[in-house]
Amino acid sequence: MRFQEPEKQSGRTMTSGAPREIALAQIDVPAGRRKVDPDWVAALAADIDGQGLRIPILVVEAGKRFRLIAGAHRLGAAKALKWKAIPADVKPADAFADEAALRLAEIAENLMRRELSALDRAMDVAAWREIYEQAQGAVKPGRKKSFQVGTNSDADPMAVAAERFSAAFNEAAQRALGLGKTAVWRCLKIATLDADTRERVALTRLADNQSELIALADVEREMRPAVLDHVLSEPPMAGSVAAALGMIEGRKPEDQAEKAFRSFSDSWRRFPVRQRRAFVRAHQAEILDMLKEEGAL
Repeated sequence: MRFQEPEKQSGRTMTSGAPREIALAQIDVPAGRRKVDPDWVAALAADIDGQGLRIPILVVEAGKRFRLIAGAHRLGAAKALKWKAIPADVKPADAFADEAALRLAEIAENLMRRELSALDRAMDVAAWREIYEQAQGAVKPGRKKSFQVGTNSDADPMAVAAERFSAAFNEAAQRALGLGKTAVWRCLKIATLDADTRERVALTRLADNQSELIALADVEREMRPAVLDHVLSEPPMAGSVAAALGMIEGRKPEDQAEKAFRSFSDSWRRFPVRQRRAFVRAHQAEILDMLKEEGAL
């Protein structure tokens, strides 16, 4: 959320001066607002306690009280920290033409935000981790140990860095920010993409596909332009990084029906007898026809 430039609404100019200290007891939260996430409140409280409140909440005057427009989680964090008052940008009561205009402003505060893409988030987490390491000391690879992130990766320096950085947050913050060690590892992996690749991927469908970004990070740097040529062409010549690599290397694309059959066949013996028999019954007529054709009946 950012400070907004003054805007006009129904002939009124919505202006705000310097933030004011508003007593928490004077702030009303309208009914029907989205539920406040306690993990996010805890994470914000820890951050605000250390760094201070960066962005004031937004309220509108309502007689001798104030109605919250934006900042429910920041307000919750202030309460958790047992603050008596909180900095707020205060809109005058006549800034909104009517109740509908006020509700629209509340909704817009939630909707009119561009969420970070997976690529943006990865770069921010990597930069945050780097600053953290500069303050806390460089990561030194420790004793080898298992670190499973959906790959065969052992405890390489990146894994150690991810584990150490994620440990800087309490459990609530890890859940709220999505910064467990595996998530951090994935972000650090994506952040190894070179600047040219990041520039080309930004604002494309790949930018918000974490698994594809990780796959792209595993591709040799000199091959990435060709991979992106296949994936980002219109229409796409390949539907994934893996498919693009296969085409570039001259491998025959895997037949999806064959892939699905192989997966089903491999799983068949793991199904309970009840489910296997239910499948046979569902396809009984076709199975009998096939057996007759092959002379088995």
